[in-house]
Amino acid sequence: MQNLYIPCIILIKHMKKSLLILLFVVILSPYIVIAQSTDIKLQVTTTKESFQPGENITIKVALLDSQNSPINAEINLIFENAEKTKKIEKTIGSNTLIEIDLGEAIPAGYWSVIASYNGMESKAIFNIETSESAFFSLDNDMLTITNNGNSRYTKTIQILIGDTLGTKDVDLNVGEKVSFRLIAPDNIYNIRVTDGKTTLTRGNVPLTGDVIGVLDDRIRSRAPITGARIEGDSEAGALSLVKSNKIVYTFILVVVGAAVLIAIERNYRRKLKA
Repeated sequence: MQNLYIPCIILIKHMKKSLLILLFVVILSPYIVIAQSTDIKLQVTTTKESFQPGENITIKVALLDSQNSPINAEINLIFENAEKTKKIEKTIGSNTLIEIDLGEAIPAGYWSVIASYNGMESKAIFNIETSESAFFSLDNDMLTITNNGNSRYTKTIQILIGDTLGTKDVDLNVGEKVSFRLIAPDNIYNIRVTDGKTTLTRGNVPLTGDVIGVLDDRIRSRAPITGARIEGDSEAGALSLVKSNKIVYTFILVVVGAAVLIAIERNYRRKLKA
C-alpha cells in the first residue's frame, strides 16, 4: 500500500502542473489572440487622388499577416464626404482591385474611405471633381431645367422662341429643378434652349399667348423675353432682334432725323442773314 502512495503523490503533482498550465492558457488566450492580431496589416488605397463625377472609384484593401501573406476576408468600407452630409457603406473582398460605383450626383470635394476588419481601421482620402451641369426637357410648352451635376448650378439660360431670343437666370442646388411655361401668340415655333454647354432644340412646338415670354409657375409672373444675340453662335447671330425693339430704333431715327433737319434750317437762316 505504501508502495502505491509515492507514485500517486507524483501523479497528483503532475496533474496540478497540467491544470495550472491549462488554467494559465485559458486565462491568457484572449491576450495571445490579440497579440497575434496586432501583427495583421490593413491598408486601404485608391488608384488615383481625383475622380470625375460618375466615375467608379477603383480601390484596394490589403490584408496581410505577420509574414506578409494575404488574408482573404470581407472588409467593411464607409465612404463619407468632408461635410459628412453623405455616407455610403460597402463590403468588398480583401487583396483585390475593386471598382465601386458611388452614383452620379455625389457631392464634389474631398471624400474619405475607412476600411475596417476585426476592430482595425485604415483610411484613405480622394477627391471628386466639380461638375456643373443641367438637363433640359420640353413637354409641350413646359420647359424644365434639372440640376444633374454634383454642385450648385447657377447659369444664365438663353431661350430662343422663333426669332425672339432672351435669357433667364437659374440657380439650383444638386438635384433641384425648375419649370417655365413658354408663351407666344398662337402659332408653331422652333425652340432652342442653351447654357453654352447643354443645348435643347425642338421644332414645330405649338404655343399660345398674347406676347412672347416665359411664365414662372413658382411666382406666377410673366416675364417677356429681351432680345439679344448669342455670342460666338453663328446660327443665332443671324437672327433678328426682338420685334418690340424696332419701336425704340424707329424713335431714335425720328429724333436723329429731326435734329438733322433743325441743324439744316439753322444753317440756312444764318446764310440768309449773312
